[in-house]
Amino acid sequence: DAASAQSQFLNSPGSDASLVDVIGLPSPDISGLVGPTTDFAIKILYTMREIVPTLRSKISEMKHKPTALIVDMLSLDALKLGGEFNMLTYVFNPSNALFLAVSMYFPTLDKDVEEEHIIKKKRLAIPGCEPIRFEDNMKAYLDPTDQVYQEFVPLGLLPPTADGIIVNTWDGMESKTL
Repeated sequence: DAASAQSQFLNSPGSDASLVDVIGLPSPDISGLVGPTTDFAIKILYTMREIVPTLRSKISEMKHKPTALIVDMLSLDALKLGGEFNMLTYVFNPSNALFLAVSMYFPTLDKDVEEEHIIKKKRLAIPGCEPIRFEDNMKAYLDPTDQVYQEFVPLGLLPPTADGIIVNTWDGMESKTL
C-alpha cells in the first residue's frame, strides 16, 4: 500500500526524511460536476482540478516551500501554482513520447487536418513522428462533440509551458519520436 511504500522510502539508506514533507489532500466533492454516466477520465480530471485550491492552501502553510512541482497529465491545472510559489514545474507523462506528441499537437490542428483524420480516417501526420493510423488513436481524440475531447484536447497546450517534461520512454523504443 501507499503508506508502507512511503515509509520504506523515507527509511531507506541515504534518504533524509527531513527533506520530504508528505501531505495528504482530502478528496474534493465533485458530485455537482459529474453524473453516474460521466467518463472516468473526466471524473479524475475534475477531481484534480477541484483539488488545486486545497493544494495552494497547503503549500502556502508550509514553512519551507517546495522548489519544484511535478504534475501528471491529468493535473495540468496545477501548473499555475508554480508561478504563484516561484517553483519549477515539470509534467510527468507516464505514457510514451508518441502519446505526449499527439496530446501536444492535437490542439493546434486546423479543421482540414482534423477532418482528414476523424471523418476520412486518414493517418494523422505529426511532425517528427510516424503517422498515426486512425484506429491507433485514442477515443478521446476522435469525437469533437464528446466531453472527453472537449476537456482533454485543450490540455495539450499546457505541457510546453512547464520548465520540463518527464516522459516514460527510451531511445530504443521511440527513436524517431524522440
